[in-house]
Amino acid sequence: MERKPIRTIHYADTNTILSETQKAKPTDLSQRIQVIGAGFSRTATVSFTLALQKLLKGPVCHGGAASLVREEEFIKKWIEALDPRNTKESTKTQLKDLLAGYVACTDWCCYMFVPELAEAFPDAKIIVTTRDAEKWWASYVELKAVAPWWIGYVFASMPKLRWFRAWSDAMKKKGDTILPLDTKVDGPEFLEVYHNYIRSVVPPERLFFFNVKDGWEPLCKILNVPIPDEPFPHANDKLAVQTAFKALIKEAVMRWLLLLVPSIFVLGYFLMTR
Repeated sequence: MERKPIRTIHYADTNTILSETQKAKPTDLSQRIQVIGAGFSRTATVSFTLALQKLLKGPVCHGGAASLVREEEFIKKWIEALDPRNTKESTKTQLKDLLAGYVACTDWCCYMFVPELAEAFPDAKIIVTTRDAEKWWASYVELKAVAPWWIGYVFASMPKLRWFRAWSDAMKKKGDTILPLDTKVDGPEFLEVYHNYIRSVVPPERLFFFNVKDGWEPLCKILNVPIPDEPFPHANDKLAVQTAFKALIKEAVMRWLLLLVPSIFVLGYFLMTR
C-alpha cells in the first residue's frame, strides 16, 4: 500500500513563535514533565516542541530558546545546574525547580540531563528525535559556525545574554562528562554514539525514537493521545538560529557603541584640555 504524504504546516517566522511560546514563565506549577525530549540539537527539536505543546496541552521548555528569552535568573540557574561538581540529588532538585510548570522539555540543556531527568520525573516518557545522520551533521556544523568563540564577548553588553559565554562554557564542560573519552567522535557517526549512550541510561520500556517526518501518528501512539485533525508543525530551526543570532549580534554591537562612544569623547576631551 502506498504511504500517504504527511501533512505539515510550515512556519515562516520560527523566531516569533519561539519567543511567544518560550518567553513566559509557567504559571500552573501543578503541571509536571510528561515527556523528556532527549534528541540532540538539530533533530527538529523546535517542530517537536510545537507538536508536544499541542498534544500535551501545556508549556514545553525548549531549553535553548527559553534560556535566551526568559528572565535572567533562568539562564543563571541552568549554569548552576550544569556544574559537573553537583551531586545527582542536588542536580535533580535544580531540574525540578527549572522545569516547574512545564509538561515537557527539549533541546539544550535538557538532553544533557537525561539520567537525572528520568529519575526526577519517573512517569515521564523519554523521546529521542532523530534524523538522517549525514544531514544532521551538516546542519550541526552550521549551528556551531553561527556562534563563533568571540560571540560571548560581544553579548557581554546585553542584559541576560551577558551570561551566554558562561552558559556555553558550562554546557561544554557538562557535555565532556557524558560520553566516555573512547567514544568521542567528530562527524555524522556521533549521532549513533549518542543514541547508544541514551539506550544505556534509560530503561527500554520508557525510551522511544521519533522522526518528525513521520508526522502525528507515531508520536500520538507513543503518548496514547488522539491524532489532531491538522497538519504537523514544521519549523525552520536552521533559519531561525541564523536570523536570531544576526539580529542579536547587531543589537549587541549597537549597545557597545552607545557605551563606548561617549567614553571616547570624554577621554578625548580630557586629553585635549590637559
